[in-house]
Amino acid sequence: MRTTSVAESQGRAPDAPAARRPSHFRGDIEGLRAVAVGLVVLDHVLGWPTGGFIGVDVFFVISGFLITGLLVRERRRTGGISFRDFYRRRARRLMPAAVATLVVTNLTMWALFLHFRAAQVTEDSIWALLFGANIRFAQAGTDYFQTTSPPSPVQHFWSLAVEEQFYLVWPLLILAVFAVADRRRRSATRLLGGVVLVAAAVSFAWSVHATDVSATTAYFSTFARAWELAVGAAVALAATRLHRLPRAAQVVGAWVGLAGVVASAFVIDESTPFPGSAAGLPVLATALVIAFGHVRQGPGTRWALGSGVMRYLGRISYSLYLWHWPLSVVLRDLMDDSTAAYHLAAIGGALFLASVSHHVIEQPVLHSRWLLAGPERAKPIRGSQQVFRRARVVAFGSLLAVSVPAITLGVLNPPGRLSPEQIAAAELAAEVAPVGATTDAPAEDPLTTEIRRSIGADIWPALDPALDQLDQARAPEWVEDQCLNVTPDNEESCLYGDEEAASTAVLLGDSVAISWLPGLRAAMAPLGWSIQSLTYEECPNITAEVRHGTSSSAYPECTDHRSWALERIAELGPDLVILSNSYGAQLLDEDADVDTAWRDGLEQVIGQVTATGAAAAVLGMPPSGESLQECVTALSDPSDCTGPPSDEWKDRMRVEEAATTAAGATYVDPTPWFCYRNRCPAVVGSTPVFSEGVHLTRQYSTKLAPQLATALLG
Repeated sequence: MRTTSVAESQGRAPDAPAARRPSHFRGDIEGLRAVAVGLVVLDHVLGWPTGGFIGVDVFFVISGFLITGLLVRERRRTGGISFRDFYRRRARRLMPAAVATLVVTNLTMWALFLHFRAAQVTEDSIWALLFGANIRFAQAGTDYFQTTSPPSPVQHFWSLAVEEQFYLVWPLLILAVFAVADRRRRSATRLLGGVVLVAAAVSFAWSVHATDVSATTAYFSTFARAWELAVGAAVALAATRLHRLPRAAQVVGAWVGLAGVVASAFVIDESTPFPGSAAGLPVLATALVIAFGHVRQGPGTRWALGSGVMRYLGRISYSLYLWHWPLSVVLRDLMDDSTAAYHLAAIGGALFLASVSHHVIEQPVLHSRWLLAGPERAKPIRGSQQVFRRARVVAFGSLLAVSVPAITLGVLNPPGRLSPEQIAAAELAAEVAPVGATTDAPAEDPLTTEIRRSIGADIWPALDPALDQLDQARAPEWVEDQCLNVTPDNEESCLYGDEEAASTAVLLGDSVAISWLPGLRAAMAPLGWSIQSLTYEECPNITAEVRHGTSSSAYPECTDHRSWALERIAELGPDLVILSNSYGAQLLDEDADVDTAWRDGLEQVIGQVTATGAAAAVLGMPPSGESLQECVTALSDPSDCTGPPSDEWKDRMRVEEAATTAAGATYVDPTPWFCYRNRCPAVVGSTPVFSEGVHLTRQYSTKLAPQLATALLG
């Protein structure tokens, strides 16, 4: 979604102040932009519709249509394409609102969040400013250490990067095709259409392949997305022929297209390999709307895409896209994102910021002489006085709209007043633990007392590790010894403890399993145990095939590793095998019953382990908690980083426990080591629990050594 598209779709040319040109305004496209941005915003804020992210694909097709039409008309009108004017127009439309968003976002991050997180956002912003955000986030998305990090508030700039990279090549291609057509006396439109179709076919084929290999990389890839812009370009080139079709066919096609756009947001979700072939539905549906949406009785009517509300949302859609994501990311860290208050604040705030941005930043710049050259600077700019007058009014009104509620909230909720949640947490922390000497109940475990008191803490203690060191606080066996992915090549270096130890254990699982290793070593080594790690990333202890990360294809490395690890267990003959894994792995068979696959698969793995004569113990996944990287702000206290375990985690743990019991193994429920009465603090005492909400810090893992020794060794 782009301001270029906004300006062209409005049929206005503020860069050419006095020259009137034929209007190419399409009110239906303006309304279609409203549909697209609405789907994106609703998906990001409400999580509904689950496929609302396809709104970006709609924008790609619109942009390909508008920009191709603009360039072709310029070539026919002037005999050439001015690259200077093209990129100058792009800069005038894109840069002001984008730079304003980046500046405000960075100031907010540095004011409210941890230094290392703010610094990361600043680095992301530099990539965004240079139109390389898609490259940046593709790398981060395929980096195992980044997958559980908080989302960047400028991540949505990836789509701007895709378009700008595409438009580094597209004008050159159009110019080259016209030159060839002139020399060979052929129809430039037909030749260009053929080139566009070939480019679209090649890009689509690559998109399908890349999505199958790594959906994350493909999602951000310009090469995997280029076909979507090319489809829009094809519609622009075929517009004259398409308009010759019977009007009834055009009306039906337009409405079918609009229905297809909306339907795609519901039939596609986060589990759909995307873009790949799945992107065909929203892309082709958008092409139908663009091709025929303007026809009478089509969706461009005043009660549909042509309505005043839809047209206005379409006009501010670029700013709305820019502002909604950083606002929702920041608010999510300050509020409970499941509440109506958050939804209203995120959507209402985004609409407010978008309106202000459109009227105070976008329009004044487009009606200014910034970047205008030569005679254009001397020409009067139509409507500029009205635009600047409106900008002043909107700016003043927005200041009042922000100041009055802020002062009112300050009066009604003065600093120091506790929320009901904070009061409840304080009461929980103040409970007196039962004492065995005076009652029949056992004395409260010291760790339980520490957890309970941490729930009600109102000030941050001196933490170890410090907040800005959390990203380096994972298990040293993982980040330093490189023993997450154990193979025959590094197996020996991933043995911990005395090689001649009287008792031996094997650790089997994934990154969650290796996160237990500092505590397991502290618990077992003093008692004469050695531990052989046989872990592998994203490889759970089940026999069902799983995917690797976001890939839609099989993960043979996991299957091969599991077979090898079980063979090694049989050869090593350990006394104990400890199994632990994340519950997040996705099954390759999308039609399989998840609970059944996990239960049966775990039973089979345990059966193969116990068949070797080893005892088996399944160590449940820690209840993923609040990420300190997200919940710690200048306005928060420890109680803001306390929450309950998720229902999904509870359901998966019940399945795991049932499978373990059925297989005759020992199940260890770690919940009491993290939570008290369904509340789990992110910091216990002075120790952060997780490095990023999923993996234990080495310090907290070590802290659990007494509990692990008791649970596993008795």
